[in-house]
Amino acid sequence: MENNPITDYFNTICEFRQVHPVVKGAPLRTNDPGMMTIRDALNGFKECLQNKYREFQGTDLSVEISRGIINLPHVLYACILPPGQLVPNGIYTVICFDVSGRGALVGCVESKVTSKGLNTVQRKKGPGLLPIDVDGASDRTKYNNVFVNPKEFYYPLENGEMLEQHIEESLELASFLLTL
Repeated sequence: MENNPITDYFNTICEFRQVHPVVKGAPLRTNDPGMMTIRDALNGFKECLQNKYREFQGTDLSVEISRGIINLPHVLYACILPPGQLVPNGIYTVICFDVSGRGALVGCVESKVTSKGLNTVQRKKGPGLLPIDVDGASDRTKYNNVFVNPKEFYYPLENGEMLEQHIEESLELASFLLTL
């Protein structure tokens, strides 16, 4: 089977979270030399996504990844953004990595910060941990319930074709929702 850099970076990010799971009150500092591997993996993942999804159905796209100024964000993500859409205010496709490294939740979302009134799936109703949990520490970073078409992808991801197919379906859905 041919190596797929998207799959490789997906697994590297999950492996990092397995070694460094989110622990409340124990932030990971972005300037810590041990954080270079995750910064490199996120940047590599971003580059692969930009190369694959530079344009979709004649529309130019951009990719944003999670970044922390002082602390590494609890929820690591990569957003594929249509023109005019921003992470804090938009409709777009996202790959959100589980807080414990078990995989990622992927799909079309509305911004957590600025709701667009989409018909999102209520994945999390109580305090329990989901199989793939993408809720951060603050209300502004609780992402489990912002997905229109959530799909879980588990570590280790051995074949990226299903992931890429769901990304494309999510890009189509975001494009459609933006025309409404």
